[in-house]
Amino acid sequence: MTSSKSPAAGTGVTFSPRAQAFASQQNLTDRSHAYRRSWLLSGLTSFGGLLVRVNPAVSLFAASLILLAPVNALAQDAQANNSVRERSRPEYDPLGMRFGGFTLNASADLAVQSTDNVFAADAGAEEDMIYSIAPEASLRSNWSRHALLVEGGARFENHQDFSDEDAETGFARLYGRLDIGSRSNVAVDAELAHEAEDRTDADAPVLGDRVEFDRSDIALLGEHTFNRFKLSGAVLRREYSYDGTQNIRDNEENALRGRLDVEVSPRLGVMLQATADERSYDNNAGLDSEGRRLLAGVTVNFTDLLRGEVAVGQFERDYDNGASVDGLAIDANLEWYPTGLTTVTFQAHRNAEDVVGVSASPFTESEYGLRVDHELLRNVILSAGALSGTREYETIDREDEYLRAEAGADYLLNRRVALRARYVFDDLQSSGALARPDFEVNAFTLGVSFRL
Repeated sequence: MTSSKSPAAGTGVTFSPRAQAFASQQNLTDRSHAYRRSWLLSGLTSFGGLLVRVNPAVSLFAASLILLAPVNALAQDAQANNSVRERSRPEYDPLGMRFGGFTLNASADLAVQSTDNVFAADAGAEEDMIYSIAPEASLRSNWSRHALLVEGGARFENHQDFSDEDAETGFARLYGRLDIGSRSNVAVDAELAHEAEDRTDADAPVLGDRVEFDRSDIALLGEHTFNRFKLSGAVLRREYSYDGTQNIRDNEENALRGRLDVEVSPRLGVMLQATADERSYDNNAGLDSEGRRLLAGVTVNFTDLLRGEVAVGQFERDYDNGASVDGLAIDANLEWYPTGLTTVTFQAHRNAEDVVGVSASPFTESEYGLRVDHELLRNVILSAGALSGTREYETIDREDEYLRAEAGADYLLNRRVALRARYVFDDLQSSGALARPDFEVNAFTLGVSFRL
């Protein structure tokens, strides 16, 4: 639920930390399909670079030399690599307002979107214009030890022709970290949110009103480092509460995770992670389940070449209705820097899921995505990406294949104003006796963000 970078670090990046999904611990329990797809154009911003990164073969050769280099020769800062989307831009990043040991940042995002299939229907697609405003604010500490973050925001959507699709959503979050000595810390991360399900979500009902729901999260986190080892753990709880007749989807999840990281060298590490969770549905007991997930992998930080981790393992999930699912588990997030102006991000995910919607059946979901961010000018950032996935349902005759492709540009006028343009294509192909109707959706968005 928290970023691997402290959310209270106070670095003035161009885009909100909420938009930076890469390496986010929230992926541990967030089963929202829309959330996992948001990484495609999450954040944007990059500069600098070395010639050696231009050619992939040269990059791999250089990486091997870096890996084998003696420890006493590591004069470069292993944290120097910053992707296009997260790099600080002193001349364009908003300054915020200082209040003693805290910094207040705020923004208001205005956007207009044109969609050719507002209901994500397979036939008789309806066009619409969607107007939105999204204010957001955060207050974060600037302390040398410990950390505190309070943030919140809202989003108001209005449809020109189909007002029944209008939605008002929002969130409030509190994060606090207590440093114990120089090698240990404990933290709490809590969030409340009211959200609306996107029509393009594969589990969204085809008929009826747009689904709205409340979500609450709380996580207790801790870590301790000794020598070349780091132990970390988390206790997490998440609850979903749906409006109206959709309360059949109400559920809660409790999870326990432990992880061991071993530093082989300053640029290479290995990790072991174990997760156990319990999911229960208030009005659909047959989907109650217990799951286990074991992962082993490597973490890399080749300074200006490559950063991230790749892990594989095994997942198992047993349901009260007698169903059982197991298979290969995958979690991968890698950032490659072919040039100082370009970041290529790869993501892979495979696990057992069971979101109640059009169907009430467990399924195995596999997702693979690629995104490219490029800094055309210091204040002009281009992005493009694609995410494809499959859902293989266990107890019903249905299989889904979906694709999301996005392209966009951000133009930072100054510290206070940023412009953006986006194109998004969503496609779902569903097969089987209980298949969901297929759809294609094209959406264009123009927006402006005013920042404190």
